[in-house]
Amino acid sequence: MKTVIVVNGGDAPGINAAIAAYTGLAGQNGDRVIGAQGGFAGLLSGQLTEIDQAAVGLLSGRGGSWLRSSRAPALARPDAGEGLSRALTEEKIDNLLLFGGDGTIKFVLPRLQTWGLSCIALPATIDNDVPGTDYTLGHDSACNYAWQTIEGIRATANALPGRIFLVETLGGDSGYLALAIAYACGADAVLLPEYDFGMDWLARRLKITVARRGYALLVLSEGVTAAERLTDEIPKMTGIRVRLTRLGHAQRGAAASHIDRQRAVDMSRIAYDALKRGPRAGIVVSRDGALMVQEGEASDAGKPAPDYQQYAFVNGL
Repeated sequence: MKTVIVVNGGDAPGINAAIAAYTGLAGQNGDRVIGAQGGFAGLLSGQLTEIDQAAVGLLSGRGGSWLRSSRAPALARPDAGEGLSRALTEEKIDNLLLFGGDGTIKFVLPRLQTWGLSCIALPATIDNDVPGTDYTLGHDSACNYAWQTIEGIRATANALPGRIFLVETLGGDSGYLALAIAYACGADAVLLPEYDFGMDWLARRLKITVARRGYALLVLSEGVTAAERLTDEIPKMTGIRVRLTRLGHAQRGAAASHIDRQRAVDMSRIAYDALKRGPRAGIVVSRDGALMVQEGEASDAGKPAPDYQQYAFVNGL
Protein backbone atom coordinates (compact mmCIF):
# COMPACT_ATOMS: atom_id res chain seq x y z
CA MET A 1 0.00 0.00 0.00
CA LYS A 2 1.22 3.48 -0.87
CA THR A 3 -0.31 6.54 0.79
CA VAL A 4 0.12 10.21 0.03
CA ILE A 5 -0.38 12.64 2.92
CA VAL A 6 -1.88 16.04 2.10
CA VAL A 7 -2.27 18.98 4.49
CA ASN A 8 -4.89 21.44 3.26
CA GLY A 9 -5.72 24.85 4.71
CA GLY A 10 -4.53 26.00 8.13
CA ASP A 11 -2.01 24.07 10.18
CA ALA A 12 -2.66 22.75 13.70
CA PRO A 13 -0.55 21.30 16.53
CA GLY A 14 -0.52 17.52 16.40
CA ILE A 15 -0.27 17.18 12.63
CA ASN A 16 3.43 16.32 12.84
CA ALA A 17 2.76 13.70 15.52
CA ALA A 18 0.06 12.14 13.33
CA ILE A 19 2.32 12.09 10.27
CA ALA A 20 5.07 10.40 12.30
CA ALA A 21 2.67 7.83 13.75
CA TYR A 22 1.10 6.94 10.39
CA THR A 23 4.49 6.71 8.68
CA GLY A 24 5.82 4.52 11.48
CA LEU A 25 2.89 2.10 11.17
CA ALA A 26 3.31 1.93 7.41
CA GLY A 27 7.04 1.23 7.71
CA GLN A 28 6.45 -1.61 10.17
CA ASN A 29 4.10 -3.27 7.69
CA GLY A 30 6.12 -2.77 4.52
CA ASP A 31 3.98 0.07 3.19
CA ARG A 32 5.18 3.38 1.75
CA VAL A 33 4.19 6.95 2.58
CA ILE A 34 4.97 10.06 0.60
CA GLY A 35 3.97 13.64 1.27
CA ALA A 36 2.70 16.44 -0.94
CA GLN A 37 4.51 19.72 -0.34
CA GLY A 38 2.03 22.56 -0.78
CA GLY A 39 -1.28 20.77 -0.42
CA PHE A 40 -3.23 19.66 -3.49
CA ALA A 41 -1.46 22.21 -5.67
CA GLY A 42 1.80 20.46 -4.79
CA LEU A 43 0.31 17.03 -5.42
CA LEU A 44 -0.94 18.05 -8.86
CA SER A 45 2.42 19.57 -9.80
CA GLY A 46 4.42 16.57 -8.61
CA GLN A 47 5.95 18.15 -5.49
CA LEU A 48 6.17 14.84 -3.66
CA THR A 49 8.70 13.69 -1.12
CA GLU A 50 9.36 10.41 0.66
CA ILE A 51 8.61 10.95 4.35
CA ASP A 52 11.49 10.22 6.70
CA GLN A 53 9.73 8.86 9.79
CA ALA A 54 12.78 9.43 12.00
CA ALA A 55 13.05 13.08 10.93
CA VAL A 56 9.34 13.74 11.38
CA GLY A 57 9.43 11.96 14.74
CA LEU A 58 11.97 14.47 16.02
CA LEU A 59 9.51 17.26 15.15
CA SER A 60 6.35 15.53 16.36
CA GLY A 61 5.91 17.84 19.33
CA ARG A 62 6.25 21.03 17.34
CA GLY A 63 3.40 23.08 15.98
CA GLY A 64 2.88 23.72 12.31
CA SER A 65 3.30 20.98 9.75
CA TRP A 66 6.40 19.29 8.38
CA LEU A 67 4.50 19.12 5.08
CA ARG A 68 3.69 22.58 3.76
CA SER A 69 0.02 23.35 3.35
CA SER A 70 -1.85 25.54 0.88
CA ARG A 71 -5.14 27.37 0.51
CA ALA A 72 -4.86 27.50 -3.29
CA PRO A 73 -8.16 26.31 -4.88
CA ALA A 74 -6.34 23.69 -6.92
CA LEU A 75 -9.32 21.32 -6.99
CA ALA A 76 -11.73 23.96 -8.32
CA ARG A 77 -10.49 23.64 -11.91
CA PRO A 78 -12.77 21.68 -14.27
CA ASP A 79 -10.00 19.16 -15.01
CA ALA A 80 -8.88 18.78 -11.38
CA GLY A 81 -10.43 15.34 -10.88
CA GLU A 82 -8.81 13.94 -14.02
CA GLY A 83 -5.48 15.55 -13.14
CA LEU A 84 -5.52 14.21 -9.60
CA SER A 85 -6.42 10.69 -10.71
CA ARG A 86 -3.62 10.80 -13.27
CA ALA A 87 -1.09 12.02 -10.68
CA LEU A 88 -2.03 9.22 -8.28
CA THR A 89 -1.87 6.59 -11.02
CA GLU A 90 1.54 7.76 -12.26
CA GLU A 91 2.96 7.56 -8.73
CA LYS A 92 1.14 4.27 -8.03
CA ILE A 93 -0.58 5.83 -5.01
CA ASP A 94 -3.42 3.79 -3.50
CA ASN A 95 -4.98 6.30 -1.13
CA LEU A 96 -4.77 9.66 0.63
CA LEU A 97 -4.51 10.71 4.26
CA LEU A 98 -5.92 14.22 4.43
CA PHE A 99 -5.53 16.83 7.19
CA GLY A 100 -7.83 19.84 7.25
CA GLY A 101 -10.42 21.90 9.05
CA ASP A 102 -14.04 22.80 8.48
CA GLY A 103 -13.62 23.94 4.85
CA THR A 104 -11.55 20.91 3.88
CA ILE A 105 -13.97 18.44 5.45
CA LYS A 106 -17.07 20.13 4.01
CA PHE A 107 -15.91 20.92 0.49
CA VAL A 108 -12.72 19.05 -0.45
CA LEU A 109 -13.52 15.58 0.90
CA PRO A 110 -16.83 15.30 -1.03
CA ARG A 111 -15.00 16.12 -4.28
CA LEU A 112 -12.48 13.35 -3.65
CA GLN A 113 -15.31 10.93 -2.94
CA THR A 114 -17.15 11.99 -6.11
CA TRP A 115 -14.00 11.22 -8.09
CA GLY A 116 -13.85 7.75 -6.51
CA LEU A 117 -10.62 8.30 -4.59
CA SER A 118 -9.83 6.39 -1.41
CA CYS A 119 -9.26 8.94 1.35
CA ILE A 120 -9.48 9.20 5.13
CA ALA A 121 -9.55 12.71 6.60
CA LEU A 122 -8.33 13.71 10.03
CA PRO A 123 -10.06 16.89 11.29
CA ALA A 124 -7.22 19.19 12.30
CA THR A 125 -8.00 22.74 13.41
CA ILE A 126 -7.62 24.60 16.68
CA ASP A 127 -11.12 26.04 16.16
CA ASN A 128 -12.87 22.72 16.94
CA ASP A 129 -15.68 23.73 14.57
CA VAL A 130 -15.95 20.66 12.30
CA PRO A 131 -19.50 19.20 12.23
CA GLY A 132 -19.91 15.62 13.35
CA THR A 133 -16.95 15.43 15.72
CA ASP A 134 -16.59 16.52 19.33
CA TYR A 135 -12.88 17.20 18.95
CA THR A 136 -10.40 18.32 16.33
CA LEU A 137 -6.64 17.89 16.42
CA GLY A 138 -4.85 20.96 17.78
CA HIS A 139 -7.66 22.33 19.95
CA ASP A 140 -6.14 21.29 23.28
CA SER A 141 -2.73 22.70 22.37
CA ALA A 142 -4.26 26.07 21.48
CA CYS A 143 -6.12 26.12 24.81
CA ASN A 144 -2.92 25.33 26.68
CA TYR A 145 -1.10 28.15 24.90
CA ALA A 146 -3.83 30.57 25.99
CA TRP A 147 -3.61 29.31 29.56
CA GLN A 148 0.08 30.17 29.78
CA THR A 149 -0.61 33.71 28.56
CA ILE A 150 -3.56 34.21 30.90
CA GLU A 151 -1.56 33.03 33.91
CA GLY A 152 1.02 35.71 33.10
CA ILE A 153 -1.72 38.33 32.82
CA ARG A 154 -3.17 37.30 36.17
CA ALA A 155 0.23 37.65 37.82
CA THR A 156 0.64 41.26 36.74
CA ALA A 157 -3.06 41.99 37.39
CA ASN A 158 -2.67 40.98 41.03
CA ALA A 159 0.56 42.90 41.40
CA LEU A 160 -0.84 46.15 39.98
CA PRO A 161 -4.66 46.23 40.31
CA GLY A 162 -7.13 48.54 38.64
CA ARG A 163 -7.18 47.31 35.06
CA ILE A 164 -9.40 45.36 32.66
CA PHE A 165 -7.64 42.76 30.52
CA LEU A 166 -8.94 41.65 27.12
CA VAL A 167 -7.58 38.43 25.63
CA GLU A 168 -8.46 37.87 21.96
CA THR A 169 -8.21 34.26 20.78
CA LEU A 170 -8.22 32.84 17.28
CA GLY A 171 -11.25 30.88 16.13
CA GLY A 172 -12.40 32.59 12.96
CA ASP A 173 -16.18 32.92 12.85
CA SER A 174 -16.76 30.34 15.60
CA GLY A 175 -16.54 30.70 19.35
CA TYR A 176 -15.75 27.14 20.46
CA LEU A 177 -12.09 27.92 21.18
CA ALA A 178 -12.75 31.16 23.08
CA LEU A 179 -15.47 29.55 25.20
CA ALA A 180 -13.31 26.55 26.10
CA ILE A 181 -10.56 28.88 27.29
CA ALA A 182 -12.84 31.30 29.14
CA TYR A 183 -14.79 28.56 30.92
CA ALA A 184 -11.73 26.67 32.12
CA CYS A 185 -9.71 29.70 33.24
CA GLY A 186 -12.55 31.39 35.11
CA ALA A 187 -12.84 34.51 32.94
CA ASP A 188 -15.24 37.21 34.08
CA ALA A 189 -16.86 37.53 30.66
CA VAL A 190 -16.64 35.92 27.23
CA LEU A 191 -17.79 37.20 23.84
CA LEU A 192 -18.58 34.81 20.99
CA PRO A 193 -19.73 35.38 17.39
CA GLU A 194 -22.75 33.15 17.97
CA TYR A 195 -24.29 35.25 20.77
CA ASP A 196 -25.15 38.94 20.90
CA PHE A 197 -24.17 41.15 23.84
CA GLY A 198 -24.87 44.66 25.08
CA MET A 199 -22.11 47.15 25.79
CA ASP A 200 -23.94 48.50 28.84
CA TRP A 201 -24.14 45.02 30.35
CA LEU A 202 -20.49 44.29 29.56
CA ALA A 203 -19.18 47.57 30.99
CA ARG A 204 -21.23 47.14 34.16
CA ARG A 205 -20.07 43.57 34.73
CA LEU A 206 -16.40 44.43 34.21
CA LYS A 207 -16.59 47.52 36.44
CA ILE A 208 -18.21 45.59 39.28
CA THR A 209 -15.57 42.85 38.99
CA VAL A 210 -12.70 45.35 39.19
CA ALA A 211 -14.25 46.95 42.26
CA ARG A 212 -14.63 43.57 43.93
CA ARG A 213 -11.35 41.86 42.99
CA GLY A 214 -9.04 44.52 41.61
CA TYR A 215 -9.05 43.47 37.93
CA ALA A 216 -11.32 41.86 35.32
CA LEU A 217 -10.58 39.37 32.53
CA LEU A 218 -12.56 39.34 29.29
CA VAL A 219 -11.94 36.62 26.68
CA LEU A 220 -13.25 37.22 23.17
CA SER A 221 -13.08 35.40 19.88
CA GLU A 222 -11.51 37.21 16.94
CA GLY A 223 -14.81 36.86 15.07
CA VAL A 224 -16.82 38.95 17.53
CA THR A 225 -16.00 42.57 16.82
CA ALA A 226 -13.05 44.88 16.36
CA ALA A 227 -11.03 44.68 19.57
CA GLU A 228 -10.04 48.32 19.07
CA ARG A 229 -13.69 49.31 19.51
CA LEU A 230 -13.81 47.61 22.90
CA THR A 231 -10.50 49.06 24.05
CA ASP A 232 -11.86 52.49 23.13
CA GLU A 233 -15.41 52.24 24.50
CA ILE A 234 -14.91 50.24 27.70
CA PRO A 235 -12.61 52.85 29.35
CA LYS A 236 -15.11 55.59 28.47
CA MET A 237 -17.96 53.63 30.04
CA THR A 238 -16.09 52.38 33.11
CA GLY A 239 -13.31 54.88 33.76
CA ILE A 240 -10.90 51.94 33.96
CA ARG A 241 -7.84 51.31 31.81
CA VAL A 242 -8.02 48.42 29.34
CA ARG A 243 -5.10 46.28 28.17
CA LEU A 244 -5.47 44.08 25.09
CA THR A 245 -3.53 40.89 24.40
CA ARG A 246 -3.95 39.23 21.01
CA LEU A 247 -2.84 35.60 20.93
CA GLY A 248 -2.66 35.70 17.14
CA HIS A 249 -1.14 33.00 14.97
CA ALA A 250 1.34 32.00 17.65
CA GLN A 251 -1.63 30.19 19.20
CA ARG A 252 -2.07 28.09 16.07
CA GLY A 253 1.64 27.29 16.02
CA ALA A 254 1.77 26.21 19.66
CA ALA A 255 3.67 23.13 20.76
CA ALA A 256 1.54 19.99 20.70
CA SER A 257 0.08 19.05 24.08
CA HIS A 258 0.06 15.52 25.50
CA ILE A 259 -3.62 15.13 24.64
CA ASP A 260 -3.09 16.21 21.04
CA ARG A 261 -0.10 13.91 20.63
CA GLN A 262 -2.12 11.01 22.01
CA ARG A 263 -5.09 11.83 19.78
CA ALA A 264 -2.73 12.12 16.82
CA VAL A 265 -1.46 8.58 17.37
CA ASP A 266 -4.96 7.19 17.95
CA MET A 267 -6.37 8.91 14.85
CA SER A 268 -3.48 7.73 12.71
CA ARG A 269 -3.89 4.13 13.83
CA ILE A 270 -7.60 4.19 13.01
CA ALA A 271 -6.99 5.82 9.62
CA TYR A 272 -4.22 3.35 8.74
CA ASP A 273 -6.31 0.33 9.71
CA ALA A 274 -9.26 1.61 7.67
CA LEU A 275 -7.18 2.23 4.53
CA LYS A 276 -5.36 -1.09 4.95
CA ARG A 277 -8.68 -2.95 4.75
CA GLY A 278 -9.33 -1.53 1.29
CA PRO A 279 -10.67 1.58 -0.44
CA ARG A 280 -12.31 3.87 2.06
CA ALA A 281 -13.82 7.34 2.09
CA GLY A 282 -14.53 8.94 5.41
CA ILE A 283 -13.46 10.96 8.44
CA VAL A 284 -12.04 9.99 11.81
CA VAL A 285 -14.45 11.55 14.29
CA SER A 286 -14.69 11.75 18.08
CA ARG A 287 -18.07 11.06 19.66
CA ASP A 288 -18.51 10.92 23.43
CA GLY A 289 -14.77 10.40 23.74
CA ALA A 290 -14.60 7.46 21.31
CA LEU A 291 -12.80 7.68 17.96
CA MET A 292 -14.25 6.01 14.88
CA VAL A 293 -14.39 6.29 11.10
CA GLN A 294 -17.51 7.98 9.78
CA GLU A 295 -17.96 6.65 6.27
CA GLY A 296 -18.95 9.07 3.54
CA GLU A 297 -19.23 12.84 3.74
CA ALA A 298 -19.36 15.06 6.79
CA SER A 299 -22.69 16.26 8.09
CA ASP A 300 -23.95 19.29 6.17
CA ALA A 301 -26.14 20.39 9.07
CA GLY A 302 -23.37 22.44 10.63
CA LYS A 303 -22.08 22.20 14.17
CA PRO A 304 -24.38 23.35 16.99
CA ALA A 305 -23.57 26.68 18.61
CA PRO A 306 -21.14 26.60 21.54
CA ASP A 307 -22.62 25.38 24.82
CA TYR A 308 -24.96 28.15 25.99
CA GLN A 309 -24.93 26.93 29.59
CA GLN A 310 -21.17 27.37 29.75
CA TYR A 311 -21.49 30.76 28.05
CA ALA A 312 -24.13 31.88 30.54
CA PHE A 313 -22.10 30.59 33.49
CA VAL A 314 -19.01 32.60 32.52
CA ASN A 315 -21.09 35.74 31.93
CA GLY A 316 -23.23 35.38 35.05
CA LEU A 317 -26.46 35.29 33.05
